[in-house]
Order: sequence, then structure tokens, then C-alpha cells
Amino acid sequence: MHFHPKDISVQIIYHLNPHPHPHHIRDKESRYLYMNLAMSELLNVPPETLIEGQGLSEINPAHAGFFEGIKKQEERVMQRRTSTSLLITGHFGKEKCLQPYIFDIHPFFDETGQLIGTLAQARQCQFFSALDYIQGKSPKTLTPSLPNTILTQRELEIIFYGYQGLISKEVAEYLHLFRRAVNNKLVRIYEKMGVDNNDEFRKWIEEIGLNHFIPHHLLTSSIQVID
Repeated sequence: MHFHPKDISVQIIYHLNPHPHPHHIRDKESRYLYMNLAMSELLNVPPETLIEGQGLSEINPAHAGFFEGIKKQEERVMQRRTSTSLLITGHFGKEKCLQPYIFDIHPFFDETGQLIGTLAQARQCQFFSALDYIQGKSPKTLTPSLPNTILTQRELEIIFYGYQGLISKEVAEYLHLFRRAVNNKLVRIYEKMGVDNNDEFRKWIEEIGLNHFIPHHLLTSSIQVID
């Protein structure tokens, strides 16, 4: 964690060490040259781990197969000498929570202009709809963790799709239910929560934080190029 390779300037290390966003620098063979504390926590790498010259399979075998997909994108970044962004959904942190992160990958040069590898920054993915924007709301981070409610798993799934603006017929198709079954469940949800109309329903969802909730089974490990 404290390795300062000669090809990385002291100024860069000084800037990245305390940075709240995870950063790492890897060489042309995708071996680690540097990783800040935030990245070690994201990848669940013990701070005392020696990372110099190591690949992810050596420092955290649990992530090895999944993150090999990043290597192809790093090669593309170095070949074209242009940045790219990846939407990566994986089990991150000590708790190994399945969640989406955006990894911005840039070509990395030494002080003489020689390409030595890539620099990546990770940030937790936040979602922002057009409706949120015109209503002056802030982007939100999705979570599969359930708030404390008396709702069933199926009711929470219906709430999720309904809050995204889907009509009963569309919700029924996603959940492989009859439309009438969805409508009946919505009536019971309204009764449980003491709301009478869609406006009150949406307001209640936002008040208890269900607008940040996504059913766990809809999150799957993946790597997607977004830029």
C-alpha cells in the first residue's frame, strides 16, 4: 500500500492517498503499481498487502475472474490513448455487497510522456431520471437493503416497478402475474400504508427511502462499457 514507484510523481501520490474516491494505477500488463486506501477498501484488500507487480488474482483471488474483463478495456485504452468508462456491478467492500460502480479508466504517462499503464477511478453509481431533474431532486444511489417495513418481498417488487412509472399491465409482465393480481396487491399496499392515491403513494415511498431500493435479484455481476 505504501509503494511509491519511481514512474509515479510524488505529487500524484500526494493527491491520491487521501482521496475519498478509490484509485489505482496498473502497468501495461495490468499489474498494480499503486492503490489508495479507498480502493483497497472497495476491493477488500488488507492495507498491509504488498501490491507492487501483482495482479488482482494474487491480492484478492475472489475478484480475479470477474475483473479479468477489465484487462481488455485497459488494453483498448492504452492502444487508443483515450479514456473509457465502465459500469461494473460486483460484490464490493468488506461486506461484499452487490452494487454498481463506475470505473473511469485513463491512459497513464510518466513525467517524460512515456505510456506506462492505466489510472482508474471508481465512484458509486448514482441514478438520475429526467423527472428527478425537473423536480429539483438529487441523484440517488440504489440499494438492495430493505428498509424496515411490513411489506412482503412481492409487494416491494410491485412498488419498485410502480415507482419507475410502469402501469399494472407492464408490472404484471415483469413479475409473471395476472394484471388483476397486481391491482389487488396495490390495493392492499395502499391500505397497509394508509394512502389513497398515486401522489400520496409516491410521497410515502420517498419518505421511507423505498425510492432508493432495487430488488436484489435485479442486480447481477457484470461489466458494461458506457463510454
